[in-house]
Amino acid sequence: MARTSNWDSAVVIGGGYAGLLAARVLSGHFGRVTVLEQDTSPGPDARPGVPQAHHPHALLARGAARLEELFPGLRAELHAQGRPVIDFGAGTKILFPTGWTPRNPVGIEVQLLPRTALEHAIRERVTALDNVAFQNGLRVERLLLDADRDAVTVAARTRAPGHPSAEEQLFHADLVVDATGRGSRLPQWLAEAGFARPATLTVDGQAAYASRLYTLEPDPARDWSASYQPTIAPTSPRGGVAVRIAPDQWLLGLIGAAGHTPPADEDGFRAFAGGLSNPDFARIIDQGTPAGPVHRTRTTANRWHRYDRVPHWPGRLIALGDSVCAFNPVYGQGMTVAALQSALLDTLLSQHTLRVDLDRLGPTFQRGAAALVRNPWLLNISTDQGWQDTGMPLTSRIATGFLGALTARLPHHPGLYLRFVRTMQMLDSPASLSSPRALAQLASIPSTRRHLARSTCPGATG
Repeated sequence: MARTSNWDSAVVIGGGYAGLLAARVLSGHFGRVTVLEQDTSPGPDARPGVPQAHHPHALLARGAARLEELFPGLRAELHAQGRPVIDFGAGTKILFPTGWTPRNPVGIEVQLLPRTALEHAIRERVTALDNVAFQNGLRVERLLLDADRDAVTVAARTRAPGHPSAEEQLFHADLVVDATGRGSRLPQWLAEAGFARPATLTVDGQAAYASRLYTLEPDPARDWSASYQPTIAPTSPRGGVAVRIAPDQWLLGLIGAAGHTPPADEDGFRAFAGGLSNPDFARIIDQGTPAGPVHRTRTTANRWHRYDRVPHWPGRLIALGDSVCAFNPVYGQGMTVAALQSALLDTLLSQHTLRVDLDRLGPTFQRGAAALVRNPWLLNISTDQGWQDTGMPLTSRIATGFLGALTARLPHHPGLYLRFVRTMQMLDSPASLSSPRALAQLASIPSTRRHLARSTCPGATG
């Protein structure tokens, strides 16, 4: 990406996945990009600030396409390291209460890999850019705005051991990007700078994840690379996912919703897996060799800061990725939404190339970022609200009823399953599942299956 403007400097707060994408985009528009990361030595292993890194991740097809635009050859590079690329339909097994989904090719390739490998490969590429510099071990404490509330200065201190009272460092920039994820303190920084706090929407399905890495010998009978049993609100709060992330490495994640927390001890982990209808999970435990401890997290609530509604938003400040909206990770949409927001940032900066200033970029970007969040947000919360014992909103009752009918049909109709997969991979709008043809396919369910859908499958995670 060639530089398209003469803007001097940009600062990215947070050097994780979203921050790296932002830095890559900004490198094409600014003479100097500085990434401030609080971890002292980011490397190929899981970072303390990313608890989800220990669990299976899904880089959806639409997000992968955006990454390939930013980092040409990234998929081939990772594949050469042993990270599988599979046709989603042929290589993935999904077990719904009404049966297994078809194992037919769908023409959608996905790459299976751990979050750490993806993030490390991207960081290596961004670090190699001559106009991007990383400042590690710095904790951002506040934002300083000028009298017009447009230019932004970032104040940070060293986090390294032995520097409890290090001198404050100031970073002046034409544009500042907050990409600090779920733990973002941007609402606090805005309030301290004289702005209204954003309204924050939270929906918590009380999901928890416990995951472990296993080494397995290759087996010709194991002709799949991913196996999934979704949780089904409100009747089936337990599920799991297993993915082959290298030729002999499998990452197994057990999922519990509505407070059904998978155990982190060895016996409890095995018992939870053995209690699921999908037999693949217990087989991986029994046939594999553990390659690390069980990691567990409960930080899974959907949370959306409505920055698009904050009055007089600073023109030279933006937030993207989980800093704006953090999804329940079971839906696998967070990384793709961050990638789409990076594309939006690139487009808006390109449109501003003939302008002298950036004073209107911030509010324009936040409105666009909110538009990208809206559809996945509505899908996620409609399902997660299905775990409520009482007072489930009407929209959630409708959504879970529709998804129940849909998922009951998927094992028996390859055409409808293809629509579902394309929506799941964010290649098509969710509206495609309610098109006249899709509704006709749903209506073709035999009466016995419709009854099964109503009685055992009132919702699905998608």
